[in-house]
Amino acid sequence: MRRLLFAIALLVSAGGMIRADEPAKPVKLLIITGDTHPAHDWKATTPALREVLSEKGRIDVDVTSTPAKDLTPENLAKYDVFLLNYLNFKKPGESPETTWTDANKAAFLKAIHDDGKGLVVIHHASGSFTRPNWVEFEKAVGGWRTQGFHGPAHQFTVKKSAESHPISVGAPAEFAHATDELYQNSLLPPGSVVLATAYSDPAKPKGTGKDEAVIWVSTYGKGRVFENVLGHDVATINDPGFQTWTRRGTLWAATGKVAPEVK
Repeated sequence: MRRLLFAIALLVSAGGMIRADEPAKPVKLLIITGDTHPAHDWKATTPALREVLSEKGRIDVDVTSTPAKDLTPENLAKYDVFLLNYLNFKKPGESPETTWTDANKAAFLKAIHDDGKGLVVIHHASGSFTRPNWVEFEKAVGGWRTQGFHGPAHQFTVKKSAESHPISVGAPAEFAHATDELYQNSLLPPGSVVLATAYSDPAKPKGTGKDEAVIWVSTYGKGRVFENVLGHDVATINDPGFQTWTRRGTLWAATGKVAPEVK
């Protein structure tokens, strides 16, 4: 009997070891997009974001361009993290399939605040729902919002802040970013932690002479929020520095941790 029990224990132990050695399952990400803004081409940037985030096999990416249909409790429950590449530019009657209903809004907020799903906000998406202002959305995402602005797109250097954070550990200390819009005077929710900044040259139009926050993290209820206001177009999304920070930020938003080797 003792030999039998010992053999069973060995099998259980070996099974546990095998499972531990198996690669972790990819996190499930839903990119939410759909509305066409004349300055932000989601039909070009969404495939670029999908390719960047799924490339290393750590993130399984789905896309919805019909949030009115897909922002439901049942569908959102399938995912670990959401990415907003969305700006509600059209009037509801012009595009009912991309217009968030009250039920959609409630499901989205609950998934993050109550259920602890992660949220990634890219570039213009934090400017959504400002007219009229959706206050609870502003609490969730912070970001550029109505008091923010930018000058003409130009090249600038992105620098890691002094904050120690799982996202920052394996991210580049600085990188020369592709020609992009440098968002300035962004609204940061209380408790936000700035992970990267870019200097706004006062010699350029609308330059502030300050280090402007471009990447930061916050929380909304149980949810982790990663905000990256870079990424205006495909060229900026293809910037290796943007890619590393965004992959790491997405994994952190989904799980609360990031392997140092993730690039």
